[in-house]
Amino acid sequence: MANVYLNEDNVDDLGRMVLALLSEFWVMRDRMAVMEALLVKAKIFGPDDIEQFSYTAEQEQEIEALRDRIVAAVVGAPVAARERSLNQIMERAGFKAQAKMEKA
Repeated sequence: MANVYLNEDNVDDLGRMVLALLSEFWVMRDRMAVMEALLVKAKIFGPDDIEQFSYTAEQEQEIEALRDRIVAAVVGAPVAARERSLNQIMERAGFKAQAKMEKA
């Protein structure tokens, strides 16, 4: 049995998800710009310091592991949806289980 991830019933949901991610991304990017401006104003460091920054070997392993977890979560979302219920996915993400929705 084939599992259709994108069909007419969930394309709008996918669009909402993408817009929600874009919104969250913009909030984070905006806050990062504010923090960078404040750090420059306080003469803690400047933009060149960010560009020239190098991770230690340990930090590099940590950031790569974080990247791998994020990529796996995003790319693996279709598989997770097939293998887990919505409540299990939401609970794993730290949200309370949702009441079971009944079809009208």
